[in-house]
Amino acid sequence: MDIQGKVAVVTGSGSGIGKAIALSLAKEGADVVLADINEAGMKEVSEEIIKLGRKTLSVKTDVAKLESIQNLFDQTLAEMGKVDILVNNAGVHMSGPFNKVTLDDWKWMMDINVWSVIYGVHVFLPYFLEKGAGHIVNTASIAGQVGVLDAAVPYTTTKFAVVGFSESLALFLNKKGIGVTVICPGVVETNIGKGSRRIKAEDGLDEAREKLYASFSENPQSRPQRPFQVISARDVGNMAANAIKENKFLVITHEEDKKNIQKRANDIQRLIQRRADVVSEREVMIHKLLQTMK
Repeated sequence: MDIQGKVAVVTGSGSGIGKAIALSLAKEGADVVLADINEAGMKEVSEEIIKLGRKTLSVKTDVAKLESIQNLFDQTLAEMGKVDILVNNAGVHMSGPFNKVTLDDWKWMMDINVWSVIYGVHVFLPYFLEKGAGHIVNTASIAGQVGVLDAAVPYTTTKFAVVGFSESLALFLNKKGIGVTVICPGVVETNIGKGSRRIKAEDGLDEAREKLYASFSENPQSRPQRPFQVISARDVGNMAANAIKENKFLVITHEEDKKNIQKRANDIQRLIQRRADVVSEREVMIHKLLQTMK
């Protein structure tokens, strides 16, 4: 798809990968509709898009609610006249011991990470089908390709769901003039960690874990699963724009993750054991840190 002159809707575009995708599309000549609950973030992104000479619209959107997505669609058509690209990017992370996760935690994750994608496609797809053109981008995670790369069970579950949904959607839309892309980022410099919900283990080590995770956020290369590549959100934004132009289905952002996908296919049991060893190494680090805090 030629992005020049198109109208794109990007959820979660007030920061992080969503912001980067919005700006990349604007640089390619698209007008961009920003959708987020973060109004301050959208204002900053909107100003950057205007500087690029493109038109923009900000719509406060709670992606976990169907009526909010419907309002996003309605406002987009009313103000922009059309829509050509939908980017379902909004997402959250949650970590912690699986046995401590509540059903409310599960609902929070599913509503934002899975249902928002379903809602987006449910609302926008009939319009794309009617005109026989469009492109849908869904942001998943490498955790949706290799589950053991993220120990958070609910998060991994939602990202596998997004990947599976996107594959089936691409099959359904084949030869209908509508492209589908699923992005599976590895570790990217974003603020998703700040909004992450961390479940306490209540084993006396929670404070030490928080300090260790804070140090990982400040210096991701310090994490135990080295070698470890961290890329910028801008890189992911450019990859997304290129995927739309090339009608490319799958975007894997890290070369090392491509190898991990192959390792999973070759011997998933061995990969699980290796990752379990990494988790054990992290627990040793937490115990050592706890000793320094006493």
